[in-house]
Amino acid sequence: MDRDGSGSLSTQEVYEGLNSVGIAVAVEEVEKMVAAADTDGVDGVSEGELLTMMRDVAEGKGVMRTAFRQGGAWLPGFIAQPLVALLEFIGRLDDKQDRKLQGKVRPYDMREASGEMLELRGKLSQLVLDNDAVWKREENRREQIRTALERAKKETSGATDRGDLVSKLSQTESPGIILGPYFLLCWILDVLFTNRPIQRFWFLENVARMPYLSYSTMLAYYEVLGWWRASSDVRLIHFAEEWNEVQHLKIMEALGGDRLWLDRFLARHAAVFYYIILNHAWLISPSAAYNFSELIEFHAVDTYGEFLDANEELLKSMPAPQEAIDYYESDDLFLFDEFQTGREPSTRRPRVNSLYDVFMNIRDDELEHVKTMFECQTAEVQIMSPNSRKQRVEKQTASR
Repeated sequence: MDRDGSGSLSTQEVYEGLNSVGIAVAVEEVEKMVAAADTDGVDGVSEGELLTMMRDVAEGKGVMRTAFRQGGAWLPGFIAQPLVALLEFIGRLDDKQDRKLQGKVRPYDMREASGEMLELRGKLSQLVLDNDAVWKREENRREQIRTALERAKKETSGATDRGDLVSKLSQTESPGIILGPYFLLCWILDVLFTNRPIQRFWFLENVARMPYLSYSTMLAYYEVLGWWRASSDVRLIHFAEEWNEVQHLKIMEALGGDRLWLDRFLARHAAVFYYIILNHAWLISPSAAYNFSELIEFHAVDTYGEFLDANEELLKSMPAPQEAIDYYESDDLFLFDEFQTGREPSTRRPRVNSLYDVFMNIRDDELEHVKTMFECQTAEVQIMSPNSRKQRVEKQTASR
């Protein structure tokens, strides 16, 4: 295009060059393009400057950064400079994110997904969850517990151990002030996630980790104030519980539970609100806070149980996410043992052969949370974590 050999291109030369290759563009637009590409302020623009700008346009980078610096540019400099810096920063973040996503199992753009991935997404979309069936299951479970408790009360004469169990079960009966918010939360979940089980589970796991974070926070707060210095093991148990819920959350993310912006918005704001409420609830009554968590975990057991029964064949036909395999079949399951206060370490070692196994393991985890919350409400002595309890027994055995 440099017809006069001056080493720089005039507006007319660029205009004629573009039109000669079939690119119809107005002279005014060419003038803006030349002004944008001319970084050294010398009349005209070099071929290198023009090529740099065209490459920036093609790559979607900070296309207007040079134009903003010219006299008579479209934006004043004091506005243009911060805007360009922000756009370029976002561009770098996008490039970094793109590199991270390359080769991942779950691409954001489903047009780039493999046939196997599209088939898996299709199967996941067929999963169902009947809210009424979940409530029916919960009602049956409540009735069974109520019947067993009534029967046990009639048979407690002369049976100290049974009497203690009846006393503990009675102690953990939920008052109306706890049941009201519980039923409200469950109703909201039913409305927001009708027949969207994976998204529901992702939301639930996002919120479910907050109680254990809250309890650890409040126990540490008590220790700082000098009110209670015997809670180290309990804090470790709650940390292990929160860690377990985080693994559930990662599994649901691998299944696409967080794909919708609205779901992410609601879950994260609900989690923060829930955390604040629980801090205050635990400060007033730790037993009430633990009781609420027991209700939520029992509801999770019923929900996952119904989900497994309704989708058994389909779940068994799908592979387990790598996140589930990494967690349940890890060589280091210390924290996995720590939150299960109702059993000895190393007595539960799940295997993961299909997506059905994954959800069965998650359901069983939730049941272990129920047992731990029950013990937190009823323990008459300081609770010890399973591994601490095992170490104490081993030391006592060795000293004999």
